[in-house]
Amino acid sequence: MQSRDEIAADQNCAWPVSIANSTPVVLYFDFFASVRQGLSPIDFIDDPALKRDAVIKTFLETGADGFVIGRLPGALSYAAGGFPNRIRLPGDGLPKQSMWQFEENTETIYAEDYDFIARYGWNRFLPKLLPRFTAYQAGELPDLFRRLKEEGRQDLDAWQKESVAILCGSAVTAPFEVLTAGRTLFNFFEDIYLRPEKVKGALEAMLPDLIENAIETASFFGIPAVVITAHRSCGSLISPAHFEEFAFPYISRMVESFNSAGLNIMLHLDCDWTKNLSYFSDFPQGTIIHTDGLTDLAQARKIFKNRFILMGDVPALLLARGSESQVEKYCLELISQVGKERHFILSSGCDVPMDAQFENVLAMVKAAEKS
Repeated sequence: MQSRDEIAADQNCAWPVSIANSTPVVLYFDFFASVRQGLSPIDFIDDPALKRDAVIKTFLETGADGFVIGRLPGALSYAAGGFPNRIRLPGDGLPKQSMWQFEENTETIYAEDYDFIARYGWNRFLPKLLPRFTAYQAGELPDLFRRLKEEGRQDLDAWQKESVAILCGSAVTAPFEVLTAGRTLFNFFEDIYLRPEKVKGALEAMLPDLIENAIETASFFGIPAVVITAHRSCGSLISPAHFEEFAFPYISRMVESFNSAGLNIMLHLDCDWTKNLSYFSDFPQGTIIHTDGLTDLAQARKIFKNRFILMGDVPALLLARGSESQVEKYCLELISQVGKERHFILSSGCDVPMDAQFENVLAMVKAAEKS
């Protein structure tokens, strides 16, 4: 029987997959579906309908319980949504059967841009930013964004037709991570020493636009939940002092704003966040913490108890190179360690990788059924 606190957690966060009586499996992937369906990666990238059909068909073949977000991003939406880097496509210096690669060693946001962002915000900066690393000019962007939203609507309609539970209606990248990608890791880490006030001025000005965009998108798609992604502000990359000055305040204000707007919240945390977990302890009850295999989920359970739903965290390498029995063993041990009280969602650590073995994904689902 659930305790009073456990019942309250479920009631305060009505996610569309039940955690009360079983361990649900929630997935997210893109290029994994191109391999499974025998599609050329470049065709998969270029044809939104082909991608949509492949991803949904692959998901249905897994027998999993839900998918993280119904909108399937393309190269430009990734860039506009938090990874402002040129994306190298298959055949463009890459093998034709590979997935795309982000060029993270070339800056697209310059030091002098901090002043513009601080004055005008993120949305007014995008028309200056995107032409630097895409084929689109500023005048084309309104129509382009309208088309991306319409494709997202078609994606979601297709998921709903199959009665698939979609957890989040929008996604937003924390502002620290956006600037890290655009400035490049080395330049941005140099900036927080050489021009910290410029950085904080840009972070402050970005935040309202990023929050408003995410709330509007969740409302448009009719799914009252948002996933916040963060990675390079983790404790394995920056100091606690820098985290407290340049990263956590903005994540915290995002969470506060989304909670006030009536949105459920998922934190998607890549890299090792074990040192940072305690900072999140006061976030809204029922928040999902999704990690990628590097964060210690057993430690997270000790810190959060049943306040949050933990989600993860079968490593990409295990899904790609492990055996079915190894995957099942990992999943059962994970469920035993952090999912005993049914506040746990089994998932891959980050996306299911392109080279994951399909049988290993099925092994995840079977392990959840055994738990």
